[in-house]
Amino acid sequence: MNALKSASMIACVCCIACSVVSLITPMGRMRKTVNLILGLFIICSMLIPVVGLVTTKETEFSLEESVFENMNSEEEYEKLVLNETADNLVKAANDLLLSENIEAENISIGIKRTESDSIYISRINIYINKDYENMVEDIKRIISINMSKEPVVIIIEN
Repeated sequence: MNALKSASMIACVCCIACSVVSLITPMGRMRKTVNLILGLFIICSMLIPVVGLVTTKETEFSLEESVFENMNSEEEYEKLVLNETADNLVKAANDLLLSENIEAENISIGIKRTESDSIYISRINIYINKDYENMVEDIKRIISINMSKEPVVIIIEN
């Protein structure tokens, strides 16, 4: 999305600049030449971000392909997807807690796949030390609101 924003911003700035240059160019053959050059400039300024975006996406896709080429079965692929999803959810939960100045010792999230191939969170275990014992309800509220599953908060000894 940011690439699209920057590409449209570049195109707008280039169009405005070309319009100003075109307005101050004197009439005659020189104006036709300048308008031709400005037209080419505008086309190039619109193509460069698009070409950059396409090559970036191709590079990202080829990196992902190399990971999946080593998969021998659909089961391995499903396990990889579930593990990556769980890891991302753990990072998200940790970030949510850190934004409230709560440091979890460990976060464990279990996910499962339904028969209709959707993924859901089956459990969330959050391990905290005694320093955050009075914030258990806050932790439950934060995680419940953002992940639609109430966590089990476990207090561990240091």
